[in-house]
Amino acid sequence: MSTIDAVAKHFNLEIIGSGDTEVTSVAMSSGYAGPGSLFIAVQGANGHGLDHLEDAISRGAVAVLSDRGSKARIPQLIHPNPRQIAGELSAMVFGTKDLDLKIFGVTGTNGKTSTAIYLHRLLEQMGVPSGLSSSALSLVAGEAVAGDLTTPEAPRLHWLLSEMAKSGAKAAVIEVSAQALVRNRVDGVLFDIAGFTNLSRDHLDDFDSMLDYLSAKSRLFTNQFAKRSVINCEDQFGEEMLQLVESKAVGIGNGLDYQAQEVDGNLLVQGKATLSASANLGALMSKNLGLAVVMLLEAGFEAEKTAAAIEAADLSVPGRLQQVAGSKPAVFIDYAHTPAAVAAACEEVKRLYPKFTLVLSASGDRDPGKRTEMGLAGGSFAATVVVTDQHPRSEDPAVIRKAVLDGVLQKLSRANVFEVAMPAEAIAKAVDLTESGEAILWCGPGHLKYREVKGVKIPFDAFEATKAALKI
Repeated sequence: MSTIDAVAKHFNLEIIGSGDTEVTSVAMSSGYAGPGSLFIAVQGANGHGLDHLEDAISRGAVAVLSDRGSKARIPQLIHPNPRQIAGELSAMVFGTKDLDLKIFGVTGTNGKTSTAIYLHRLLEQMGVPSGLSSSALSLVAGEAVAGDLTTPEAPRLHWLLSEMAKSGAKAAVIEVSAQALVRNRVDGVLFDIAGFTNLSRDHLDDFDSMLDYLSAKSRLFTNQFAKRSVINCEDQFGEEMLQLVESKAVGIGNGLDYQAQEVDGNLLVQGKATLSASANLGALMSKNLGLAVVMLLEAGFEAEKTAAAIEAADLSVPGRLQQVAGSKPAVFIDYAHTPAAVAAACEEVKRLYPKFTLVLSASGDRDPGKRTEMGLAGGSFAATVVVTDQHPRSEDPAVIRKAVLDGVLQKLSRANVFEVAMPAEAIAKAVDLTESGEAILWCGPGHLKYREVKGVKIPFDAFEATKAALKI
Protein backbone atom coordinates (compact mmCIF):
# COMPACT_ATOMS: atom_id res chain seq x y z
CA MET A 1 0.00 0.00 0.00
CA SER A 2 1.19 3.50 -0.78
CA THR A 3 -0.17 6.95 -1.60
CA ILE A 4 -0.17 8.99 -4.79
CA ASP A 5 2.06 11.51 -3.05
CA ALA A 6 4.61 8.83 -2.12
CA VAL A 7 4.62 7.47 -5.68
CA ALA A 8 5.04 10.95 -7.12
CA LYS A 9 7.95 11.79 -4.83
CA HIS A 10 9.70 8.46 -5.48
CA PHE A 11 9.56 8.88 -9.26
CA ASN A 12 9.69 12.71 -9.33
CA LEU A 13 6.26 13.04 -10.96
CA GLU A 14 3.83 15.93 -11.00
CA ILE A 15 0.43 15.26 -9.42
CA ILE A 16 -2.77 16.58 -10.96
CA GLY A 17 -5.33 16.32 -8.16
CA SER A 18 -5.14 15.02 -4.59
CA GLY A 19 -1.90 13.37 -3.45
CA ASP A 20 -3.19 11.71 -0.29
CA THR A 21 -5.22 9.08 -2.18
CA GLU A 22 -4.25 5.58 -1.04
CA VAL A 23 -3.18 3.06 -3.68
CA THR A 24 -3.43 -0.63 -2.88
CA SER A 25 -2.77 -2.16 -6.30
CA VAL A 26 -1.59 -1.41 -9.84
CA ALA A 27 -3.10 -2.47 -13.18
CA MET A 28 -2.18 -1.91 -16.83
CA SER A 29 -5.35 -3.55 -18.14
CA SER A 30 -8.68 -2.05 -17.14
CA GLY A 31 -9.98 -5.59 -16.69
CA TYR A 32 -7.52 -6.12 -13.83
CA ALA A 33 -8.36 -2.83 -12.09
CA GLY A 34 -10.12 -2.97 -8.73
CA PRO A 35 -10.82 -0.87 -5.64
CA GLY A 36 -7.74 1.19 -4.81
CA SER A 37 -5.97 0.61 -8.14
CA LEU A 38 -3.55 2.92 -9.84
CA PHE A 39 -4.33 2.43 -13.53
CA ILE A 40 -1.34 2.71 -15.88
CA ALA A 41 -2.54 3.82 -19.32
CA VAL A 42 -0.02 3.25 -22.12
CA GLN A 43 -0.03 3.07 -25.90
CA GLY A 44 -0.78 -0.43 -27.14
CA ALA A 45 -0.86 -2.11 -30.53
CA ASN A 46 -4.56 -1.39 -30.99
CA GLY A 47 -5.15 1.78 -28.99
CA HIS A 48 -4.24 3.76 -25.91
CA GLY A 49 -5.00 2.76 -22.35
CA LEU A 50 -6.78 6.05 -21.77
CA ASP A 51 -9.50 4.72 -24.07
CA HIS A 52 -10.32 2.28 -21.24
CA LEU A 53 -9.93 4.68 -18.32
CA GLU A 54 -13.63 4.96 -17.59
CA ASP A 55 -13.86 1.17 -17.43
CA ALA A 56 -10.95 1.12 -14.96
CA ILE A 57 -12.63 3.80 -12.84
CA SER A 58 -15.90 1.86 -12.85
CA ARG A 59 -13.96 -1.11 -11.43
CA GLY A 60 -12.46 0.97 -8.62
CA ALA A 61 -9.35 2.69 -9.99
CA VAL A 62 -8.54 5.74 -7.85
CA ALA A 63 -5.70 7.28 -9.89
CA VAL A 64 -4.12 7.10 -13.34
CA LEU A 65 -0.53 7.22 -14.61
CA SER A 66 -0.11 8.01 -18.31
CA ASP A 67 2.05 9.80 -20.86
CA ARG A 68 -0.52 12.57 -21.18
CA GLY A 69 -3.35 14.13 -19.25
CA SER A 70 -7.03 13.29 -19.48
CA LYS A 71 -10.39 14.64 -18.36
CA ALA A 72 -10.53 12.07 -15.58
CA ARG A 73 -11.95 13.15 -12.22
CA ILE A 74 -9.31 11.19 -10.33
CA PRO A 75 -5.68 12.09 -9.46
CA GLN A 76 -3.31 11.89 -12.41
CA LEU A 77 0.43 11.29 -12.74
CA ILE A 78 2.31 12.03 -15.97
CA HIS A 79 5.46 10.28 -17.23
CA PRO A 80 6.76 10.31 -20.85
CA ASN A 81 7.04 6.49 -20.85
CA PRO A 82 5.04 4.91 -18.01
CA ARG A 83 6.32 1.42 -18.89
CA GLN A 84 9.79 2.48 -17.76
CA ILE A 85 8.62 2.88 -14.16
CA ALA A 86 5.72 0.38 -14.12
CA GLY A 87 7.81 -2.47 -12.69
CA GLU A 88 9.48 -0.53 -9.89
CA LEU A 89 6.20 1.23 -9.11
CA SER A 90 4.39 -2.12 -8.90
CA ALA A 91 7.13 -3.54 -6.68
CA MET A 92 6.72 -0.52 -4.41
CA VAL A 93 2.93 -0.85 -4.12
CA PHE A 94 2.79 -4.66 -3.85
CA GLY A 95 5.92 -4.92 -1.69
CA THR A 96 7.37 -7.68 -3.85
CA LYS A 97 11.02 -6.92 -3.10
CA ASP A 98 10.52 -8.02 0.50
CA LEU A 99 8.78 -11.33 -0.23
CA ASP A 100 10.15 -14.62 1.05
CA LEU A 101 10.13 -16.20 -2.41
CA LYS A 102 12.86 -18.00 -4.33
CA ILE A 103 12.18 -16.88 -7.89
CA PHE A 104 13.11 -18.93 -10.97
CA GLY A 105 13.00 -17.47 -14.50
CA VAL A 106 13.24 -19.32 -17.81
CA THR A 107 13.83 -17.83 -21.26
CA GLY A 108 14.75 -19.14 -24.72
CA THR A 109 12.95 -19.79 -28.00
CA ASN A 110 11.69 -23.34 -27.48
CA GLY A 111 11.18 -25.30 -24.28
CA LYS A 112 10.49 -22.37 -21.93
CA THR A 113 7.04 -23.58 -20.91
CA SER A 114 8.10 -27.19 -20.43
CA THR A 115 11.12 -26.20 -18.33
CA ALA A 116 8.99 -23.85 -16.20
CA ILE A 117 6.35 -26.51 -15.60
CA TYR A 118 9.00 -29.11 -14.73
CA LEU A 119 10.48 -26.69 -12.19
CA HIS A 120 7.07 -26.09 -10.64
CA ARG A 121 6.20 -29.80 -10.49
CA LEU A 122 9.55 -30.78 -8.94
CA LEU A 123 9.45 -27.99 -6.37
CA GLU A 124 5.96 -29.01 -5.31
CA GLN A 125 7.01 -32.67 -5.19
CA MET A 126 9.90 -31.75 -2.88
CA GLY A 127 7.51 -30.02 -0.50
CA VAL A 128 8.15 -26.43 -1.62
CA PRO A 129 4.80 -24.68 -2.23
CA SER A 130 5.23 -22.84 -5.51
CA GLY A 131 3.48 -20.51 -7.91
CA LEU A 132 3.75 -20.61 -11.68
CA SER A 133 3.39 -18.08 -14.49
CA SER A 134 3.68 -19.60 -17.98
CA SER A 135 2.06 -19.42 -21.39
CA ALA A 136 0.32 -22.76 -20.79
CA LEU A 137 -1.02 -22.00 -17.32
CA SER A 138 -0.51 -19.81 -14.28
CA LEU A 139 -1.10 -21.17 -10.79
CA VAL A 140 -1.49 -19.58 -7.37
CA ALA A 141 -2.00 -22.08 -4.55
CA GLY A 142 -2.80 -24.71 -7.16
CA GLU A 143 -5.61 -22.65 -8.67
CA ALA A 144 -5.48 -21.45 -12.28
CA VAL A 145 -5.17 -17.70 -12.80
CA ALA A 146 -6.16 -15.94 -16.01
CA GLY A 147 -3.51 -14.52 -18.32
CA ASP A 148 -3.10 -13.63 -21.99
CA LEU A 149 0.65 -13.08 -22.42
CA THR A 150 3.63 -15.43 -22.09
CA THR A 151 4.94 -13.02 -19.45
CA PRO A 152 2.35 -10.71 -17.86
CA GLU A 153 2.71 -6.94 -17.92
CA ALA A 154 4.72 -5.73 -14.91
CA PRO A 155 1.74 -4.80 -12.68
CA ARG A 156 0.11 -8.19 -13.24
CA LEU A 157 3.39 -10.04 -12.64
CA HIS A 158 4.01 -8.25 -9.34
CA TRP A 159 0.41 -8.91 -8.32
CA LEU A 160 0.94 -12.60 -9.07
CA LEU A 161 4.11 -12.72 -6.97
CA SER A 162 2.31 -10.99 -4.12
CA GLU A 163 -0.62 -13.40 -4.31
CA MET A 164 1.73 -16.39 -4.42
CA ALA A 165 3.44 -15.24 -1.23
CA LYS A 166 0.10 -14.58 0.48
CA SER A 167 -0.99 -18.12 -0.37
CA GLY A 168 2.07 -19.57 1.39
CA ALA A 169 4.29 -20.15 -1.63
CA LYS A 170 8.03 -20.29 -1.02
CA ALA A 171 9.03 -20.31 -4.68
CA ALA A 172 7.80 -18.85 -7.96
CA VAL A 173 8.55 -19.93 -11.53
CA ILE A 174 8.21 -17.33 -14.29
CA GLU A 175 8.39 -17.94 -18.05
CA VAL A 176 10.13 -14.91 -19.55
CA SER A 177 9.80 -13.90 -23.20
CA ALA A 178 12.15 -11.70 -25.19
CA GLN A 179 9.34 -9.18 -25.63
CA ALA A 180 8.89 -9.07 -21.85
CA LEU A 181 12.56 -8.19 -21.41
CA VAL A 182 12.53 -5.30 -23.89
CA ARG A 183 9.08 -4.03 -22.85
CA ASN A 184 9.82 -3.73 -19.12
CA ARG A 185 7.49 -6.52 -18.02
CA VAL A 186 9.96 -8.08 -15.54
CA ASP A 187 11.33 -4.79 -14.21
CA GLY A 188 11.54 -4.81 -10.44
CA VAL A 189 11.99 -8.59 -10.25
CA LEU A 190 15.31 -10.14 -9.20
CA PHE A 191 15.48 -13.84 -10.12
CA ASP A 192 17.41 -16.14 -7.82
CA ILE A 193 18.07 -18.51 -10.74
CA ALA A 194 17.60 -17.70 -14.44
CA GLY A 195 17.76 -20.41 -17.10
CA PHE A 196 18.25 -20.39 -20.89
CA THR A 197 16.90 -23.16 -23.13
CA ASN A 198 18.06 -22.35 -26.68
CA LEU A 199 17.74 -19.79 -29.45
CA SER A 200 16.42 -20.30 -32.97
CA ARG A 201 14.47 -18.28 -35.50
CA ASP A 202 11.34 -16.61 -34.12
CA HIS A 203 9.95 -13.10 -33.60
CA LEU A 204 12.01 -11.54 -36.38
CA ASP A 205 9.03 -9.27 -36.89
CA ASP A 206 9.90 -7.79 -33.47
CA PHE A 207 13.70 -8.00 -33.73
CA ASP A 208 15.82 -6.93 -36.69
CA SER A 209 18.19 -9.89 -36.55
CA MET A 210 19.09 -13.01 -34.61
CA LEU A 211 21.79 -10.95 -32.90
CA ASP A 212 19.15 -8.48 -31.68
CA TYR A 213 16.97 -11.39 -30.56
CA LEU A 214 19.90 -12.92 -28.64
CA SER A 215 20.68 -9.55 -27.09
CA ALA A 216 17.08 -9.19 -25.89
CA LYS A 217 17.19 -12.62 -24.25
CA SER A 218 20.56 -11.86 -22.65
CA ARG A 219 19.01 -9.08 -20.53
CA LEU A 220 17.64 -11.74 -18.18
CA PHE A 221 21.19 -12.76 -17.30
CA THR A 222 22.39 -9.31 -16.26
CA ASN A 223 22.94 -8.39 -12.64
CA GLN A 224 19.77 -6.28 -12.83
CA PHE A 225 17.61 -9.38 -13.15
CA ALA A 226 19.51 -12.51 -12.03
CA LYS A 227 21.67 -13.60 -9.12
CA ARG A 228 22.74 -16.85 -10.83
CA SER A 229 22.30 -18.22 -14.35
CA VAL A 230 22.17 -21.64 -16.00
CA ILE A 231 22.82 -21.67 -19.76
CA ASN A 232 22.09 -24.64 -22.00
CA CYS A 233 24.88 -24.59 -24.57
CA GLU A 234 23.61 -26.97 -27.23
CA ASP A 235 24.75 -24.75 -30.11
CA GLN A 236 26.55 -21.55 -31.07
CA PHE A 237 23.80 -19.33 -29.63
CA GLY A 238 24.06 -21.06 -26.26
CA GLU A 239 27.82 -20.60 -26.25
CA GLU A 240 27.41 -16.93 -27.15
CA MET A 241 24.84 -16.48 -24.40
CA LEU A 242 27.24 -17.96 -21.85
CA GLN A 243 29.77 -15.31 -22.86
CA LEU A 244 27.19 -12.52 -22.48
CA VAL A 245 26.11 -13.46 -18.95
CA GLU A 246 26.89 -10.94 -16.22
CA SER A 247 25.59 -12.88 -13.23
CA LYS A 248 27.38 -15.95 -11.85
CA ALA A 249 26.75 -18.67 -14.43
CA VAL A 250 27.16 -22.36 -15.19
CA GLY A 251 26.82 -24.04 -18.57
CA ILE A 252 25.24 -27.32 -19.65
CA GLY A 253 27.11 -29.05 -22.45
CA ASN A 254 30.20 -31.06 -23.33
CA GLY A 255 33.20 -29.89 -21.31
CA LEU A 256 31.10 -27.48 -19.24
CA ASP A 257 29.92 -27.48 -15.62
CA TYR A 258 27.12 -29.97 -16.25
CA GLN A 259 26.12 -32.51 -18.86
CA ALA A 260 22.47 -33.62 -19.08
CA GLN A 261 21.11 -36.27 -21.42
CA GLU A 262 18.61 -39.08 -21.79
CA VAL A 263 20.13 -42.56 -21.52
CA ASP A 264 17.82 -45.56 -21.93
CA GLY A 265 14.79 -43.72 -20.57
CA ASN A 266 16.72 -42.14 -17.69
CA LEU A 267 17.76 -38.54 -17.20
CA LEU A 268 21.48 -38.53 -16.44
CA VAL A 269 23.07 -35.34 -15.07
CA GLN A 270 26.81 -35.24 -14.48
CA GLY A 271 29.39 -32.61 -13.59
CA LYS A 272 29.28 -30.47 -10.46
CA ALA A 273 26.66 -32.94 -9.22
CA THR A 274 25.52 -36.38 -10.37
CA LEU A 275 21.91 -37.46 -10.73
CA SER A 276 20.12 -40.32 -12.45
CA ALA A 277 16.35 -40.75 -12.52
CA SER A 278 13.83 -42.65 -14.58
CA ALA A 279 11.82 -40.17 -16.64
CA ASN A 280 11.12 -41.88 -19.99
CA LEU A 281 10.42 -38.56 -21.71
CA GLY A 282 12.47 -38.91 -24.87
CA ALA A 283 15.45 -36.78 -25.86
CA LEU A 284 13.54 -33.55 -26.58
CA MET A 285 11.65 -33.22 -23.31
CA SER A 286 14.56 -34.66 -21.31
CA LYS A 287 16.63 -31.68 -22.46
CA ASN A 288 14.10 -29.33 -20.88
CA LEU A 289 13.92 -31.45 -17.73
CA GLY A 290 17.72 -31.42 -17.56
CA LEU A 291 17.77 -27.62 -17.51
CA ALA A 292 15.14 -27.55 -14.77
CA VAL A 293 17.14 -30.04 -12.70
CA VAL A 294 20.41 -28.09 -13.02
CA MET A 295 18.59 -24.91 -12.01
CA LEU A 296 17.35 -26.69 -8.89
CA LEU A 297 20.83 -28.04 -8.12
CA GLU A 298 22.28 -24.55 -8.49
CA ALA A 299 19.55 -23.26 -6.17
CA GLY A 300 20.83 -25.63 -3.47
CA PHE A 301 18.49 -28.61 -3.76
CA GLU A 302 20.05 -32.01 -3.14
CA ALA A 303 20.59 -34.32 -6.12
CA GLU A 304 19.09 -37.34 -4.35
CA LYS A 305 15.89 -35.52 -3.39
CA THR A 306 15.60 -34.03 -6.88
CA ALA A 307 15.97 -37.48 -8.47
CA ALA A 308 13.25 -38.86 -6.20
CA ALA A 309 10.99 -35.95 -7.16
CA ILE A 310 11.49 -36.69 -10.87
CA GLU A 311 10.36 -40.26 -10.42
CA ALA A 312 7.31 -39.27 -8.34
CA ALA A 313 6.10 -36.16 -10.19
CA ASP A 314 3.64 -35.88 -13.05
CA LEU A 315 5.87 -34.80 -15.94
CA SER A 316 3.21 -34.35 -18.62
CA VAL A 317 3.14 -30.84 -20.10
CA PRO A 318 -0.08 -29.48 -21.66
CA GLY A 319 0.20 -29.41 -25.44
CA ARG A 320 3.88 -30.32 -25.57
CA LEU A 321 4.27 -33.62 -27.42
CA GLN A 322 1.12 -34.64 -25.58
CA GLN A 323 -0.43 -37.87 -26.77
CA VAL A 324 -4.18 -38.19 -27.24
CA ALA A 325 -4.99 -41.14 -25.00
CA GLY A 326 -6.10 -44.46 -26.42
CA SER A 327 -5.73 -43.42 -30.05
CA LYS A 328 -4.92 -45.60 -33.05
CA PRO A 329 -2.95 -44.31 -34.85
CA ALA A 330 -0.99 -42.57 -32.10
CA VAL A 331 -1.62 -38.81 -32.19
CA PHE A 332 0.65 -36.22 -30.61
CA ILE A 333 -0.26 -32.54 -30.26
CA ASP A 334 2.55 -30.03 -29.88
CA TYR A 335 2.82 -26.25 -29.66
CA ALA A 336 5.73 -26.13 -32.13
CA HIS A 337 5.57 -22.80 -33.95
CA THR A 338 9.17 -22.24 -35.04
CA PRO A 339 11.27 -24.13 -37.62
CA ALA A 340 13.53 -25.58 -34.93
CA ALA A 341 10.60 -26.65 -32.76
CA VAL A 342 8.86 -28.35 -35.70
CA ALA A 343 12.07 -30.21 -36.57
CA ALA A 344 12.65 -31.29 -32.97
CA ALA A 345 9.08 -32.53 -32.49
CA CYS A 346 9.18 -34.39 -35.81
CA GLU A 347 12.51 -35.98 -34.96
CA GLU A 348 11.16 -37.20 -31.61
CA VAL A 349 8.01 -38.72 -33.17
CA LYS A 350 10.01 -40.28 -36.01
CA ARG A 351 12.24 -42.00 -33.45
CA LEU A 352 9.15 -43.81 -32.15
CA TYR A 353 7.21 -44.08 -35.41
CA PRO A 354 9.40 -44.13 -38.56
CA LYS A 355 6.35 -43.29 -40.69
CA PHE A 356 4.08 -40.49 -39.56
CA THR A 357 1.70 -37.84 -40.87
CA LEU A 358 2.28 -34.21 -39.96
CA VAL A 359 -0.54 -31.68 -39.60
CA LEU A 360 1.10 -28.26 -39.77
CA SER A 361 -0.02 -24.66 -39.49
CA ALA A 362 1.53 -21.23 -38.99
CA SER A 363 0.09 -18.11 -37.41
CA GLY A 364 -0.68 -14.76 -38.98
CA ASP A 365 0.83 -11.42 -37.93
CA ARG A 366 3.96 -13.21 -36.70
CA ASP A 367 7.38 -13.38 -38.43
CA PRO A 368 6.17 -14.39 -41.92
CA GLY A 369 9.67 -15.41 -42.98
CA LYS A 370 9.67 -18.49 -40.75
CA ARG A 371 6.65 -20.13 -42.41
CA THR A 372 8.46 -21.67 -45.38
CA GLU A 373 11.25 -22.78 -43.03
CA MET A 374 8.63 -24.52 -40.85
CA GLY A 375 7.29 -26.34 -43.92
CA LEU A 376 10.80 -27.33 -44.95
CA ALA A 377 11.48 -28.71 -41.46
CA GLY A 378 8.25 -30.73 -41.43
CA GLY A 379 8.72 -32.09 -44.94
CA SER A 380 12.20 -33.28 -44.01
CA PHE A 381 10.79 -35.82 -41.54
CA ALA A 382 7.14 -36.66 -42.28
CA ALA A 383 5.92 -39.16 -44.88
CA THR A 384 2.77 -37.11 -45.44
CA VAL A 385 1.91 -33.50 -44.58
CA VAL A 386 -1.49 -31.83 -44.22
CA VAL A 387 -1.20 -28.03 -44.18
CA THR A 388 -4.01 -26.21 -42.40
CA ASP A 389 -4.91 -22.96 -40.58
CA GLN A 390 -4.36 -22.02 -36.96
CA HIS A 391 -4.39 -18.31 -36.06
CA PRO A 392 -4.58 -16.32 -39.30
CA ARG A 393 -5.39 -13.24 -37.23
CA SER A 394 -5.64 -10.30 -39.65
CA GLU A 395 -4.00 -12.10 -42.59
CA ASP A 396 -5.43 -14.08 -45.49
CA PRO A 397 -5.04 -17.72 -44.35
CA ALA A 398 -4.50 -18.90 -47.94
CA VAL A 399 -1.34 -16.77 -48.11
CA ILE A 400 -0.04 -18.32 -44.89
CA ARG A 401 -0.75 -21.86 -46.09
CA LYS A 402 1.02 -21.20 -49.40
CA ALA A 403 4.19 -20.13 -47.58
CA VAL A 404 4.15 -23.33 -45.51
CA LEU A 405 3.41 -25.44 -48.58
CA ASP A 406 6.33 -23.87 -50.44
CA GLY A 407 8.63 -25.30 -47.79
CA VAL A 408 7.00 -28.72 -47.58
CA LEU A 409 7.10 -29.22 -51.34
CA GLN A 410 10.86 -28.76 -51.36
CA LYS A 411 11.04 -32.14 -49.61
CA LEU A 412 7.90 -34.09 -50.54
CA SER A 413 6.10 -34.80 -53.79
CA ARG A 414 2.69 -33.18 -54.31
CA ALA A 415 1.06 -36.62 -53.98
CA ASN A 416 2.04 -36.70 -50.30
CA VAL A 417 1.02 -33.14 -49.47
CA PHE A 418 -2.53 -31.95 -48.78
CA GLU A 419 -4.05 -28.53 -48.12
CA VAL A 420 -7.12 -28.53 -45.86
CA ALA A 421 -8.05 -25.10 -44.51
CA MET A 422 -10.25 -26.02 -41.53
CA PRO A 423 -8.23 -27.62 -38.72
CA ALA A 424 -10.90 -30.14 -37.66
CA GLU A 425 -11.16 -31.34 -41.25
CA ALA A 426 -7.36 -31.44 -41.51
CA ILE A 427 -6.95 -33.78 -38.55
CA ALA A 428 -9.78 -35.95 -39.90
CA LYS A 429 -7.92 -36.10 -43.24
CA ALA A 430 -4.73 -37.10 -41.41
CA VAL A 431 -6.57 -39.90 -39.60
CA ASP A 432 -7.86 -41.20 -42.95
CA LEU A 433 -4.33 -41.13 -44.39
CA THR A 434 -2.57 -42.84 -41.48
CA GLU A 435 -2.44 -46.55 -40.64
CA SER A 436 -3.09 -47.78 -37.10
CA GLY A 437 0.57 -48.66 -36.47
CA GLU A 438 1.74 -45.22 -37.54
CA ALA A 439 1.49 -41.79 -35.91
CA ILE A 440 0.16 -38.29 -36.45
CA LEU A 441 1.91 -35.18 -35.16
CA TRP A 442 -0.19 -32.01 -35.06
CA CYS A 443 2.10 -28.98 -34.71
CA GLY A 444 0.67 -25.61 -33.82
CA PRO A 445 -2.40 -25.74 -31.56
CA GLY A 446 -0.81 -27.10 -28.39
CA HIS A 447 -2.77 -26.34 -25.22
CA LEU A 448 -4.73 -23.43 -26.69
CA LYS A 449 -8.52 -23.62 -26.68
CA TYR A 450 -9.23 -21.10 -29.42
CA ARG A 451 -8.35 -19.93 -32.92
CA GLU A 452 -7.82 -16.22 -33.56
CA VAL A 453 -9.47 -15.03 -36.78
CA LYS A 454 -9.95 -11.35 -37.69
CA GLY A 455 -9.55 -10.23 -34.10
CA VAL A 456 -12.00 -12.81 -32.73
CA LYS A 457 -11.01 -15.78 -30.57
CA ILE A 458 -13.14 -18.68 -31.80
CA PRO A 459 -13.45 -21.63 -29.38
CA PHE A 460 -11.45 -24.56 -30.69
CA ASP A 461 -9.93 -27.56 -28.91
CA ALA A 462 -7.40 -29.63 -30.86
CA PHE A 463 -7.74 -32.54 -28.46
CA GLU A 464 -11.51 -32.68 -28.83
CA ALA A 465 -11.23 -32.32 -32.61
CA THR A 466 -8.76 -35.20 -32.65
CA LYS A 467 -10.99 -37.40 -30.52
CA ALA A 468 -13.89 -36.68 -32.84
CA ALA A 469 -11.78 -37.61 -35.87
CA LEU A 470 -10.68 -40.83 -34.16
CA LYS A 471 -14.22 -41.53 -32.93
CA ILE A 472 -13.06 -41.98 -29.31
